[in-house]
Amino acid sequence: MLELLRNVWGTLVAFPIVAFLIIVFLVYFWKKDKKVAFNWSVNITNIFLILSVVNIYKQIWPQAWSAWIWVISSFLLLYGMLLFIQRKMRGKISLTKIGFSTWRISFIILTVTYCFLITTGIIKTMQAAHVGLSIM
Repeated sequence: MLELLRNVWGTLVAFPIVAFLIIVFLVYFWKKDKKVAFNWSVNITNIFLILSVVNIYKQIWPQAWSAWIWVISSFLLLYGMLLFIQRKMRGKISLTKIGFSTWRISFIILTVTYCFLITTGIIKTMQAAHVGLSIM
């Protein structure tokens, strides 16, 4: 049973789009509301995207800085930018709104990063196979 859970978790981390689709369908059948299902899916899939991006980055560039540094730095930078923008435009700060906005925008950024890293990994693997090297 533990092996099954480990395999399911690994699949969801490797392919976050699968997690997104599963969560959309499960929450939609539970709540019967498309907007709620989409919001839950974005929130939960973001966790899988973070783990996936970190793992893919580590596989492509094993000697590079940890991807956690990049992920945390980008979250803090995005949070700071939204804090500055909200302060300038509204004159007051709502940390809850900034937190939710950071989480939602990071979903888009991480999705693009995931696609970029998958493409980079495929190209790097094809180049290594062409030359006859092993990258793993």
